[in-house]
Amino acid sequence: MLFHVPVRRYLQSNEKTETPPNRLGAVQWVLSRPLYRFKVFDLAQVPAKNRAQALQLELSQWTPFTASAYYVGWNGDSALVWGWDSAKVNAAITAQGLKLQRVQVLPETVLQAPYNDGLCLTRCDKGFDGQLWRKGRLERSRWWSQLPAADEWLMFQRDAGIAPTEQQSQTPSPRADLLGDKPWISQTGSSNDRAVHTERLLVATAALLLAVPTFWYGFSLYKVQAATVELRTAQAQLKQSIEPIVTARGQSLDYLARVKSLRALSPYPEQLFLMAKIAQVLPSDKSYVKEWDFKQGQLKVTIASSADISTTAIIGALQQAGPFRDVKALPGRDLKSVTFQMDIAGS
Repeated sequence: MLFHVPVRRYLQSNEKTETPPNRLGAVQWVLSRPLYRFKVFDLAQVPAKNRAQALQLELSQWTPFTASAYYVGWNGDSALVWGWDSAKVNAAITAQGLKLQRVQVLPETVLQAPYNDGLCLTRCDKGFDGQLWRKGRLERSRWWSQLPAADEWLMFQRDAGIAPTEQQSQTPSPRADLLGDKPWISQTGSSNDRAVHTERLLVATAALLLAVPTFWYGFSLYKVQAATVELRTAQAQLKQSIEPIVTARGQSLDYLARVKSLRALSPYPEQLFLMAKIAQVLPSDKSYVKEWDFKQGQLKVTIASSADISTTAIIGALQQAGPFRDVKALPGRDLKSVTFQMDIAGS
């Protein structure tokens, strides 16, 4: 890895921490992809002035670790959030003899060049990161320790809500992207930023208290009390304004849990979907489905044709078509009517 003065950059992975050769400049602590999680929070329904507080409520529900720290970047009315284990990362930083208040923690993703639009697979320091971008904004991210197989890449696309007609059947070649000098999205509201801001505020306040007479100290105390009352009032108003949103979110989570439980009762794709996939691989010689038998995740389908059927070609096409696994042709003497047996992958 290359380190550029005046930035002093450390790279933390699962196995070790890479230390820069120079000891000068600002301090960046870069987390390799396995050490953090990514999520996008759409807050378009929340008034702009209340979005920061609403995001804090969302993070208190989502927090992926026992004690999480975050890198937050805003893109319009959506918050892009990277979260990591603050205890583990802080311990690694301290082990290098660094002060936490002086270190900027950066996820590896924010230093890689952004992608304009669509799907891409990025080679990381450890493993590979599948990404979905919309107009320069990262919307989905999933990490694999090894290059994902075609079915894993297809499942990532399904989870991201990509239409079947737009899905990629094969894993793309990963792009090798070196870390840039600066993040492609600016950070707001991070724990490190607050710590630095608090430190500067305390120093300024101490200098003020030593420099001004007692009168100004009393006046400042009065202003603080007035501001506290105002903040408490604003907090009560905010809590009242977002209460319908919190209630709606709770109902949505209940509905989602019910949908998941219902889907678990039938883990296999709809038969109409399977028929459509079968139809896509039929030869263009007036071949047709003669018999159909689907039981407990296993499908038997008989394909008839006016000409001899190439079982090898159809088996290969079915293997590539989607949820079909372990496809094989059953023995038979009629080359114009062949029965295929296969397992159906659950959703």
